[in-house]
Amino acid sequence: MVCNTGVSMTPIIDGAVHHFRARGLYDGLSLMEDEETGSLWNHITGKSVYGSLQGTSLPVYNLLHTNVEQVLEAYPDIDVAISERPVRGRGGMMAPGSGQTRQLSPGFQATIVEQDTRRPTMEIGLGIWTGSTARYYPMESLRDAGGVVVDTLAGRTVVVYLESESYTMAALYADAAAATPTDTGLDLGGVGMVRDGVLYGADGLRLEMERPLQLFTRWYGFALTFPGTTIYESEGS
Repeated sequence: MVCNTGVSMTPIIDGAVHHFRARGLYDGLSLMEDEETGSLWNHITGKSVYGSLQGTSLPVYNLLHTNVEQVLEAYPDIDVAISERPVRGRGGMMAPGSGQTRQLSPGFQATIVEQDTRRPTMEIGLGIWTGSTARYYPMESLRDAGGVVVDTLAGRTVVVYLESESYTMAALYADAAAATPTDTGLDLGGVGMVRDGVLYGADGLRLEMERPLQLFTRWYGFALTFPGTTIYESEGS
């Protein structure tokens, strides 16, 4: 249901290709419908929530926010399509000084039965989930921590950091005791350096990077998808 940068996925169920489209809203989130059976699917978890395929799950991959420079660093031989249409519109709401305030539209609000009010509805952050747990990292907490935190989630060490180029958040698994943002990337100490979304060792060679399932999203959407999610709190908060 969700594709990682550079990953192409064709939804195949019981050996047959299925075609998906946006169908409507439930709990403030978009639902997908497959044209073959009319079943409805959660576009974040990849699970069918209604219809003949209810309970079926599709493989889920990370959807990472990135830019051309990062894509070329990760996939040097990739083809890049550049539109001749000019870029118009205002800067993104995550850009520094954008001054943009967002509210949940009445159409979305009307589909929500009960919100989780532990955090502001439209707050931006990174949600991470595993088979046993889910945790939300508010961007505000990450900024208070200097742009990076090292945490333990489901028994594994996870590094959550701010991507300065795209103004988004990302996370990876790394056995690092600490992490430090630098002018050239994210220094993981003896583990290596993350540069343009790619992990390099101390010898400069590229290393395999493992990322948890994650979504840069608003609080209300992640909380409704994963009820009871824990919330990261920085020391002293």
